[in-house]
Amino acid sequence: MKRNEIRMKIGSVLLGIAFAVSVLVLGGCQSLSPDVTTNDADANSLRVGVFMGKGARSIGAFQWLALTTMTRGVKAVPIDGPAVRAGVLDNIDVVVMPGGRSVQEAASLEKEGREKLKAFIRRGGGYVGTCAGCCLLMQETKGHPNMLGVVPFTFGENGGGSHADLLIRFNKRANELAGIPAKTQRIRFSEGPVPVPTKPVEGANIEVVGNFASDINSESMAPKAPLSGHIAALAGTYGEGRIFVTAVHPEMDVADHSIIKGMFRYVTGRELEWAFPQRRRGQLVVGVVCDDSFGVETATFLQRLLREREFDLVPISAKTIAEGALRHVDAILAPNGMKSALLCAGLYERNLNRTKEFVARGGCVIAWGSAAEAAKKYAPNHVSVVADPNAALLSLREFASETVAKPTAFPGSVEKPVRAAFYTDKGGSNIPVGEILKLAPEYDLSFLSAAEIGSGALTNFDLLVQPGGGCNTQYQTLGTNGTAAIERFVRGGGKYYGICAGAFLGSQTTSTNRPRIGLAPYKADTPEHYRGWGPIRVKLTPEGLDLFPGSTTNRTMIYWGGPAFLDGDPVPDSDMKVFGRYNGVLINTCSEKPVMPLAPKAAFVGGRLGKGKVFLSATHPEKSECNYDLVRGILKYLTGVRPSKVNIDRSRGAISVFFQSCQRKEVAQFYMDKLLTDRRFDLSYGKEMDDNLLPHTDVVVLSSPSKTDLTKGLRDFLSNGGRVVILADTKEKEDLANTLEGTTIVRSLDEIIPAILK
Repeated sequence: MKRNEIRMKIGSVLLGIAFAVSVLVLGGCQSLSPDVTTNDADANSLRVGVFMGKGARSIGAFQWLALTTMTRGVKAVPIDGPAVRAGVLDNIDVVVMPGGRSVQEAASLEKEGREKLKAFIRRGGGYVGTCAGCCLLMQETKGHPNMLGVVPFTFGENGGGSHADLLIRFNKRANELAGIPAKTQRIRFSEGPVPVPTKPVEGANIEVVGNFASDINSESMAPKAPLSGHIAALAGTYGEGRIFVTAVHPEMDVADHSIIKGMFRYVTGRELEWAFPQRRRGQLVVGVVCDDSFGVETATFLQRLLREREFDLVPISAKTIAEGALRHVDAILAPNGMKSALLCAGLYERNLNRTKEFVARGGCVIAWGSAAEAAKKYAPNHVSVVADPNAALLSLREFASETVAKPTAFPGSVEKPVRAAFYTDKGGSNIPVGEILKLAPEYDLSFLSAAEIGSGALTNFDLLVQPGGGCNTQYQTLGTNGTAAIERFVRGGGKYYGICAGAFLGSQTTSTNRPRIGLAPYKADTPEHYRGWGPIRVKLTPEGLDLFPGSTTNRTMIYWGGPAFLDGDPVPDSDMKVFGRYNGVLINTCSEKPVMPLAPKAAFVGGRLGKGKVFLSATHPEKSECNYDLVRGILKYLTGVRPSKVNIDRSRGAISVFFQSCQRKEVAQFYMDKLLTDRRFDLSYGKEMDDNLLPHTDVVVLSSPSKTDLTKGLRDFLSNGGRVVILADTKEKEDLANTLEGTTIVRSLDEIIPAILK
């Protein structure tokens, strides 16, 4: 995703910084400082054991730890297999079993621990589980030995191997049992189970309370059975205890936390309340590597950091690092519990250059325990190795107190840069390609409206980037003059880079209600279904491998409802070819409509048109930093000039700013010219504010305020200490802004930066 969209994507899996919660200290755990303020946890508190042993892993485990730690009236206790075998469940009301690897969770409990967990539920304990936590209760199979066998369900063949948001429809019983609305919701799925009913289990009364309502996203050619209609959530009793488990991850998104409240409401009969305390302006952002299990000691240390709120803690992983997470953190914690292989995959192997760049620009990596052993082996010059969590905290504080070196200057422009125009008008979306071009000294970036394109402005440019968004809206906004001007521009020697909607626009018309310019001899198939969005593999053709030297044949990237190209009618004076084909079966993760296979239709096409060149990208390689090499390769193919890679060396403790994107060219130009290159700011943007990101944001800037913008969490954000700056450059916007008490109103773009810094 876009540098800023990346941050939003990361933000979509981040939780707010924890409220004060007391912690039961297990043997060998990190002790709490005597000055730590705990909440009102007492004998009436709900005692929640959060499993942090082997098998509980990835960002979801961190989310569960943070979420329970911040819950008022809850005593959150990290537990593991040895603790369960030692009797910790005697003092626990509810067990939370996070996602990860159910086979590892079962093995780490050992037979004694598994029997004690079953007995705990049978005698009245509560159990909440997601993904692997759901698997653990199911009947064992050859591939899943040592499951608890508490629920009368086994493993279906539909899940696994995929990561995307899916539609889940909760039924009437979910509402009756847990107060969860009987409606469809979009929730994260990550290689989860698909429960299939099997023989009854003595003492168990388990009901289906939710089903998948959309089909699975397949990143590969492996065939998968339909998912829609299959079981996604279970609730019921086992003996005297209550169970609520899901195959998906509601803990990953604030919008889904009402489901978690319902899960706890059912298993405990109590209403939970949590808050999202606001980060303090300029706090050090600390990324916690979450690719492996933490263990109790590390989990207790992380609870301490969450409670004390000295740092703004965010979870990161190999995947989010590849997408650009390191641009938005100051320091990294690689804790004990990390296996060498997973840590190396996260920081060193696929992301080694990113880790080196992170350290070179002033970042700090702190490792201890098993993570330190891996660091010594693979990256001794890029990691600070410490003895234990206490030493890690001291290192963080020392790092925070260091004098920050002045950032290096951005490189100046070359003598004759490539003149790049970026469509910015109705139906367009400001994507990361704009940032790549803006920062590269070899390119001079400007934004053009549809009217300017139609009036002949393209004669002053070498390249037109037509971004994603809405193809029909773009075509209608450009009108006859604009679309004709684009074709003349290319045939006369100009270069056209169309992405998603822009790729649709450059293809040939398939029906009267889908007009296209027809720059390439390809038709975008437009079956009457909704394609959805998610990761998809693109297999580069031999021509594609020549275009992207050094690339692997298969590349995974984000698909967002784009075209799938079929051969169309010949285009006069053109010579084009296919550079990449879909190598994934289907995409439809957030719709109940039917799907059709994408593979082996084309995803990358391009070539010569007259004196110019065209490249149409149906997917979004620019949405992940790990695919920026493809974007730079495409730009070089079109213009002959590869844009240099320029890093944003954010200042330590940079002000975290969310900037609302809009389709006005002057706003886009302001963002690129004024904010992007100002290292005092850590930027994110989007059409609407993401609630997950708010606790990690200092200032929200609304450039085109609407009623939705002003009601989506911003009142709580303001009351918690956040700041909102609204560009109210019309009377209507000013009247609307005045309905949100505590905002700063500005009337021109030039006033925005002073308002942020105020």
